[in-house]
Amino acid sequence: MKYLGLEISKLRTELGFSQKELAKDICTQSTISRIEAGEVYPAIDTLLKIALKLQVPIEYFIEMLFHKNVLESEKLINDIDYHLKEHNYKKVISIIDNNKLEKDNIWLNLYLEYILSTAKYYLKIISPEKCIENLKSIIKFSNPTTIQFRFLQIKINNTIANVYGENGESQKCLYHYNKILKEHIHKNYSDYKIYRTLITVLFNKCKILYDLKEYDTSLETANQGIQKSKESSFMFLNGQFLYYKGQCLEKKAAPIEEIKAAYKQALFFFEFQELPFYIQAINQNKKQFLH
Repeated sequence: MKYLGLEISKLRTELGFSQKELAKDICTQSTISRIEAGEVYPAIDTLLKIALKLQVPIEYFIEMLFHKNVLESEKLINDIDYHLKEHNYKKVISIIDNNKLEKDNIWLNLYLEYILSTAKYYLKIISPEKCIENLKSIIKFSNPTTIQFRFLQIKINNTIANVYGENGESQKCLYHYNKILKEHIHKNYSDYKIYRTLITVLFNKCKILYDLKEYDTSLETANQGIQKSKESSFMFLNGQFLYYKGQCLEKKAAPIEEIKAAYKQALFFFEFQELPFYIQAINQNKKQFLH
């Protein structure tokens, strides 16, 4: 009950709901308060309605009634995410191999299987073809509701697209990017975290289009990414979008002032985010447009 209550409280807070708002059309506010405090078990119909409102599969909550490793799972995921950002794939594999959590946590095992295949691919332990085969298998044989939790299916499809792109299969790569964006980019999600993933997909698509010399479509995608970044307040790739916008404008022989504006804005974001690699790159490669 304690772990279930903590998770409901955490998800409610992330979505910006008060206890009163979560309780509306489900139960009383005091019932939500007692559930979150770990004082009572919710009835199954109540738990189902809470799951629907919090946009998680009912299986996720039901598992918590039988497992006591929810907070430990979060710690494991955060640890893996940190090392992924550092591209320390050997450490990621070591963490997964030494995982002592219960093996019947369905969603967690899907996530770990996905990360393990990805890490092995980047370490060249498995081939690109084997990595894609593994990732597609995870999607194909998983419960559709469970794999949608935390947008895992989107992340796996994005990785499949990345692997295709890194190995010269540009059209297959674009197919997967477009599939993700067509299904999700125009929807309004209450869980704002999905927009970070979708913005990343837009940037990946922008890059592959530029490499294919499809400058009009790449520019359109860069502008879409800039707009979506403003709408969602996820500005972490704004500098990169603006850099590619400048490159596309160069290729299209756009007015010099438009090109300058794009690169100067890109540099502003790189400096604001303290990204020395990008600051150096733009100062060296595009210095003629910065004055």
